[in-house]
Formats: sequence, C-alpha cells, structure tokens
Amino acid sequence: MRMNLTLLLGGAAMLICWGVWGIVVKLATKEIGMQALVWGQLGAIGLFPVYFLLFKEMLPLELKVSTIALSLVAGVLGVLGTMTFYVLLRAAPASVVVPLPALYPVVTVVLAYFFLHENLTPTRIAGVVCALAAIWLLTS
Repeated sequence: MRMNLTLLLGGAAMLICWGVWGIVVKLATKEIGMQALVWGQLGAIGLFPVYFLLFKEMLPLELKVSTIALSLVAGVLGVLGTMTFYVLLRAAPASVVVPLPALYPVVTVVLAYFFLHENLTPTRIAGVVCALAAIWLLTS
C-alpha cells in the first residue's frame, strides 16, 4: 500500500491528538479522578453531529436490530476499556499506562483468526511479537 497524503496527514493528526490526549487525561484524572471520564464522554457526545456533517454517507441511518446490537456492544466495550484506562491512570504513570491500549490489535488479530477465519500470516505474527516487545520496552 502506497502512503498517500490523506493517510499521512490524517495519521499525523490522529497521533498528535491521541498523544496530547494521554497527557491531558492524566492531568484531569489527577485533579478530579473518574469525573474526567464523565466529562470526556460528554465532550464526545457534543461532537456527534459533526459525524453527519463530515460523513454524509452515514445517512439515512441503518435501523437493522442485529447491527445496532453489535454497535451497542462495541460502544459498551469501548467505554469499559476507557473506564479501566482511567482507573489505571490514577494508579500508575502516564508513560506506563498510555502505551498499554496499543496492544488491542493483538487481541483483534487473534480473535479475527478464530472467529472471522482471517489469515494469520508470518508477517502478522511478527507484528504481534513486535507489538508485545514495544509495549514491554515502553513500560519497563
């Protein structure tokens, strides 16, 4: 896959946002504890209408029960992961906690192999090993 300008700029913006977010959320959690999660979720809800402005192809909304159920489960899992992240952030340095969620693709790769029957190529296995090594190095 060739790197295009959209991917490069979007990836840089995402990395900057999430990188700065890790420090900001640590400062907020240090001051107001788990309330930072509540305020953060409210901030995200406030941005909800922007999705429809940026991604008009989302309209009209799909009202299929099974798809909505999967989406709701995904949302709950995301919030539970975020709650756990905030609890850990109160207990440990940001430089240790913030890199940990970067391991989630390892779980996705393994689950995709078993449940979606996706290929587990040597390259992907090497990627999983490198991800585990990177997290170990960052948190040591």
